Amino acid sequence: MQATENPRPRSRPWLYRLFLPALILAIAVAGFLALKASRPEAPAASPQERAWQVESMTIEPRRLHASLTLHGEVTNPDSLSVNAPLGARVERVPVEDGQSVQSGALLVALDERDFMPNLMRARANLADLEAQIAQARQTHGADQDALALERGLVANAQTALERARDLNARNLSSQSAVDNARDALTQARLALNNRQERLATFEARLDALKARADAARADVQAAERDRDRARASAPADGLVGNVAVTEGAQVSASATLLTFHPWSGFELRALVPSRDVDPLLAALENDNPPRARVLSADRPHELELVRVAGQASGQGATGIFRFQSPTAQLRLGEILTVAMEKPAVEGAIAIPPSALYGNDHVYRIRDGRLERVAVERLGEYLQEGRSMLLIRSDALAAGDRIITTQLPNAVDGLKVEYAGNEGGDEG
Repeated sequence: MQATENPRPRSRPWLYRLFLPALILAIAVAGFLALKASRPEAPAASPQERAWQVESMTIEPRRLHASLTLHGEVTNPDSLSVNAPLGARVERVPVEDGQSVQSGALLVALDERDFMPNLMRARANLADLEAQIAQARQTHGADQDALALERGLVANAQTALERARDLNARNLSSQSAVDNARDALTQARLALNNRQERLATFEARLDALKARADAARADVQAAERDRDRARASAPADGLVGNVAVTEGAQVSASATLLTFHPWSGFELRALVPSRDVDPLLAALENDNPPRARVLSADRPHELELVRVAGQASGQGATGIFRFQSPTAQLRLGEILTVAMEKPAVEGAIAIPPSALYGNDHVYRIRDGRLERVAVERLGEYLQEGRSMLLIRSDALAAGDRIITTQLPNAVDGLKVEYAGNEGGDEG
């Protein structure tokens, strides 16, 4: 007989592969929970307020002049045009457009030969009339001397007529002798009347000659003036403008030869805002004209307000500034930026532009926190070459400290720190 073998139970490895990872994970979680439960308690963190770092300045209200930036055009109301007095040929043009010249310098010369004929003709006419006046006076003297003689001739002719009539009445002479004596008396009386008339009209004839002589003298003066104007010289130190002719050119009467701009006439005309017009007028009335200077390092021009134009607009009025010491850099029509000094204001404070918020307030530091203070903006101010702003406020006093940093989140109560105060307290 064959022996029978007992069957062995079958192994189940899939059960071990299933439960082993779960067992490991359970042991790890239990260990983590045990460690967490046994850790020491961390102290609770208390939140701290942030202090913003800022720059600041201590203010000092003073009597200061605000400045107003203006843009103006250079003009010259004293500019003049040199015109040709008569048609002539240009002889010399020793200057050029844009040239700076001194008083008395020759600007242009016309050919005098074009002017001399008129001058010589006028002088000859005057000399002729003066000779006629002299002759009239001599004739008047002779007429006065001849008047007594002609009166004697009339008396003699009257006597001769009476004698002829007497002889004729006594039949001692003919009637023809009486007629001849009468004709001689008539001729003598006629000559006397003519002489008396010449003497009576002498003053009128002399006045007529004098009037003609005066007209001739005026013609001479006009011709001499035209001859003198043939050479145009600079009436003062100034700048030569547009030169419209060249040497040898033929010009007509009244033609413009060139223009001339005296340095003393240079002005700057700038629009002044309406709010500043009245203070400027008051300053002018008080004989305290505001001053200004050109905002350019290479243009050290100083100006003074001399008047305000009579016509204004809704934007303001034109202020007219006179250059104190004009230089050859000036040119008509150029636009210059100037800083005008406004009347002084008491209690004004100069601050950098970064210290002003919203155009009407600043922030004061008090007990390490910001405090908003409303201010009045007065204008600009130049301090040692720096562009500053000028403000005023009754709420600010000497020694107050304001921030000069532009914080985007600046509000009342914001905690700040500034250099020299680590804790942020004002002290």
